Amino acid sequence: MKLKDKISVVTGAGRGIGRSIALAFAEEGTDVVLAARSGEQLDEVAQEVEHKGRRALAVPCDVSSVQDVQNLARAVQEAFGRVDILVNNAGISKRSKFLEYADEVWLEVLRVNLFGAYLITKAILPLIQKGSEGRIIMIASTAAKSPVPFNTAYSASKHGLLGLTKSLAAELALSGYPRITVNAVCPFFVETEMFSGPQGYVAQMSRNTERPQEEVAKDAASRNLQGRVLRPEEVAALTVYLASDEAEGLTGQAINICGGRIFH
Repeated sequence: MKLKDKISVVTGAGRGIGRSIALAFAEEGTDVVLAARSGEQLDEVAQEVEHKGRRALAVPCDVSSVQDVQNLARAVQEAFGRVDILVNNAGISKRSKFLEYADEVWLEVLRVNLFGAYLITKAILPLIQKGSEGRIIMIASTAAKSPVPFNTAYSASKHGLLGLTKSLAAELALSGYPRITVNAVCPFFVETEMFSGPQGYVAQMSRNTERPQEEVAKDAASRNLQGRVLRPEEVAALTVYLASDEAEGLTGQAINICGGRIFH
């Protein structure tokens, strides 16, 4: 029970990494506010959280919408009055050759992945500041540190997310909140819908490179030292650690979980 009786907010919580984080948090003793665009999926995760004996609040929310985010913050305030942990996990990936990107698609990726994290953090931070300490965790990507051909929008958004992480960590510490930490988790490929779904990495790269999906998937798995795709539960376990008291000395850091894909 590393997170006993804490209040957490997890975006993109309806599936994949966000769902795994929400369930891991519940296992460790937190009540969980679940935010995502998919209401039906949120309700299912909320039931799973409650089956673990914790309270769940499911709030449909498009993180790139100012109004949705304000509604989320209002719902959290009314239900719990404070927040201890915020996980900015919501994200999208839309691959294309650079010259073939539709401008609106490029901007959509930036709005969800970067502007969305900014909006949520700005709305929830005052609820975290009610306590003496707290945790803000960004789910970034190794794409925040290394080149990603055919996905410049995603890579640019995740590089920006690291800039937000580091700058906000410093600003909070210098503004009298040194125990509100801000860190990022940088996974490589994770077995989620974003990787293997109908519009995921494998399908998109198969179209862009005109290679069979089986070949794309095999190549992706071979690109780290362990030769495999990660499980969402592995990312959740690292997030639990960063949310715990044991990680008090970590702030402004971007921690890789990538099977040895990158080393910086």
